[in-house]
Amino acid sequence: MPMTPERGRLYGAFWRWHFLAALIVIPFVLWQSTTGTLYLWSEWWMDVSHPDLRFVPTADATVPPSAQIAAAFAAIGPTMAPSTPDPSHGGHDHHAEGSTSNVAQAVQQIVLSDDLHRSTEVILQGPDGLPYPIFVDPHTGDVLGRLNSGQWLPGITRALHAGWPLGRPGNWLLELGNCWAIMMIVTGLYLWWPRGRSISQSLLPRLKAGPRAMLRDLHATVAVIFSTVFLFFLVSALPWTAFWGGELLSRIQHVLNQESPAGFSAGGASSAQIMAAGTSIDAVVQAARQQGVTGTITVQMSPWHGAPLFVANRTSSLREDRIIHADPATGHIDRTFRNEDLPVIPRVVAVGIHIHQGDFGLWNVWLNTLLAISLIWLTATGLLSWWIRRPKGKLGLPPAREVPWSVGMTVPLCLMGLLLPIFGLSVLAVAAVEWGLKRPRRWRPA
Repeated sequence: MPMTPERGRLYGAFWRWHFLAALIVIPFVLWQSTTGTLYLWSEWWMDVSHPDLRFVPTADATVPPSAQIAAAFAAIGPTMAPSTPDPSHGGHDHHAEGSTSNVAQAVQQIVLSDDLHRSTEVILQGPDGLPYPIFVDPHTGDVLGRLNSGQWLPGITRALHAGWPLGRPGNWLLELGNCWAIMMIVTGLYLWWPRGRSISQSLLPRLKAGPRAMLRDLHATVAVIFSTVFLFFLVSALPWTAFWGGELLSRIQHVLNQESPAGFSAGGASSAQIMAAGTSIDAVVQAARQQGVTGTITVQMSPWHGAPLFVANRTSSLREDRIIHADPATGHIDRTFRNEDLPVIPRVVAVGIHIHQGDFGLWNVWLNTLLAISLIWLTATGLLSWWIRRPKGKLGLPPAREVPWSVGMTVPLCLMGLLLPIFGLSVLAVAAVEWGLKRPRRWRPA
């Protein structure tokens, strides 16, 4: 069915915004797809590349967590230069360079596996803001070695995925890319929507219609098939962002009385604070296991005064999720939270986090990997399609179209700008630049 002039102008306007969105989003897509995939497989890679640190001979007896933590801190004390090979391990050096006082270390997390074949990880935070682990045999209390932050793939890939080393500005840029990716999907769906063909026909790429049509169809078909999953991942990633998640969502939850009673801890307590809470950590870990808490247990504590011991578990089942608050002075468990104890918003956010991290098993990891590969595919086919279609020697930006915006188009765009403020401000900035470029310039003689 041929387009009317009005529909043609509307199609051209959507195509222009889709093109602008792609210019903004492509670096974001490549960065997040690469770092996200590396993070998904980072634990597996650590097992393969450092089995002597990750695995231990099994035994029934274990030493208390406090003794394992103390051994880890002693290994980085001022009396032992971290770059010195440990003779008890054949001179094999897993130590990061430079001596660091254990008093000055910030402790991000302590990871206690329920697998008797796995080592304990005491994860510290270095001066570069990146985490690095010390590995301890839970059965003997012997320190197996350590990795620096560059070797610790789970830490550095997660940090890069969140905007390190730019800090909050880097996170804002990633949030901006996230929002424009949503815009790109919405405009792309409009451009793809069948006109003169059925939906089933439009999902079959025309492989014999020439390179231009073939590339367009290969690009559009994959985008449409994965569009729902793309949107889920983009929307569920927003709670992790510094501005939307840290500023906007937290205020919305407060107004709606949807704040999570379980809270969150990123760790950061000093090694001295953790040592002082050592026997309490022993008590709460033992009590958690007696209460049936399954999976790997993580222990964290914030550095501020009065912060509780924050104990959680890593499982592949939402039903088995637990968050425990305990008194760092006594180890007494103050509260235990299950998933059903959380309000709706933090419960939905928790599901998104689990899926993002691939926590639901190998199928989840492969699904996320396939998603990342498809995003790279869309980037490649989109760039090739643009290169073939663009006028020689020009960028090929679709021309601006004068389109009367209907209420059905204006209201969703305004709502999106209000719900995603960074996106809304960026749209105003783009519109202002376009308006400035279209204004006639008046040249005056000097």
